[in-house]
Amino acid sequence: MRISDLINLSGKELLVHKSRSALAMLGIVIGIASVILMISIGQAAENYLLSQVASYGSDLVLVANGSGEVQAGPPNIFLKQTLTNKDYKKLKNLSWTRGVSASVITTDLVTFGKTNVFSTISGTSQDELELSNLLIAYGRYLDETDLDSRSRVVVLGQKVAKNLFGEEDPIGKKIKINKLQFRVIGILQKAGTQYFTDMDQIIAMPFTTFFDVYNKNRLQFLTVKTGDIDPNEAKELIRITMRESHNISNPENDLTKDDFSLSTRDDAVESANVIGLILQILLTSIASVSLFVAGIGIMNIMYVNVTERTQEIGLRKAIGAAPGDVLGQFLIESILLTMSAGIAGIVLGVALTWIAIQIILQFQTGWSFVVPLHGVIVAFVFAATVGIVFGYFPARRAAKLRPVESLRYE
Repeated sequence: MRISDLINLSGKELLVHKSRSALAMLGIVIGIASVILMISIGQAAENYLLSQVASYGSDLVLVANGSGEVQAGPPNIFLKQTLTNKDYKKLKNLSWTRGVSASVITTDLVTFGKTNVFSTISGTSQDELELSNLLIAYGRYLDETDLDSRSRVVVLGQKVAKNLFGEEDPIGKKIKINKLQFRVIGILQKAGTQYFTDMDQIIAMPFTTFFDVYNKNRLQFLTVKTGDIDPNEAKELIRITMRESHNISNPENDLTKDDFSLSTRDDAVESANVIGLILQILLTSIASVSLFVAGIGIMNIMYVNVTERTQEIGLRKAIGAAPGDVLGQFLIESILLTMSAGIAGIVLGVALTWIAIQIILQFQTGWSFVVPLHGVIVAFVFAATVGIVFGYFPARRAAKLRPVESLRYE
């Protein structure tokens, strides 16, 4: 028989048993949709990581707590805190640095009048404005005098200013943080998410003041602007300075013996790529399990079809149908079933991806909707493979049935 005849005959057989075909397709639809969703979310996560790392300047070196090299992502606040104001001053006094920002972060309740909002409280220094490419909408940013005098002054991000004051001018107003009053001296322009922090939801104060308010004496990380010096060369100079500051003797240059870690943007990009790849492989592998289970369901359905149509198969073979024709018909039925389900699964997967990204954006800005072409191709190939592999065994059984025995089957 011609292929077109086999396809036509297979399609009619599937339409005769619509409910059974729909149930068989359901597993493939869910499996394909899961693969599309997981690959897309993995790609979106990788893009988000890379976009956040890209916001970190190429001429910046991050100094964080913990030994070794910093991985992609925000500094780990659960590591032993070793960075101090002394480290900040030493790095600040290096002749070749073009700026040093000190940072320590927490979350706290902020009050103005009867309005209460939770916000990210950032203890930082005056160079943060330039190093993070932030702009002042009105008012001013922190300066060296604020740090030295441990002033209770703050600069607000756009969102927190809007939430606290609405359309009212915040400059000069007093807000309460940890039951202490702070004077608002500036408002930042809208900045979005940078290096995993929503800059519009931030409240910046001198890190020396932060130490007083929260009874701290350690920083979470320092950022050094290298200027004209190559970032990798700057890393080695910073490492020497930090070892001197922490009284670490490490002639063998064993990074695990340091109580701090250094990273440039290139280091973070490399780590982000590895994390993204691992994430995609992991998520795709998990989703593929559902496809395997769905394939077993297809095989069972096809075995039922063969059993129910044993007499039909015997009749066809008795009047001259070759085993290859029978094999082809049942195999094409399986492939049509899985390919149709594959198309439906791709559409469902794209829709679920869009919904998932919208939900994520409610909690974290900076994510983008993306459906990788290779994800669609992989899903479609998976569908075809499932149809061929799991449809072949029932089809082969049908092709091997003997006409006389088939006609007598009840």
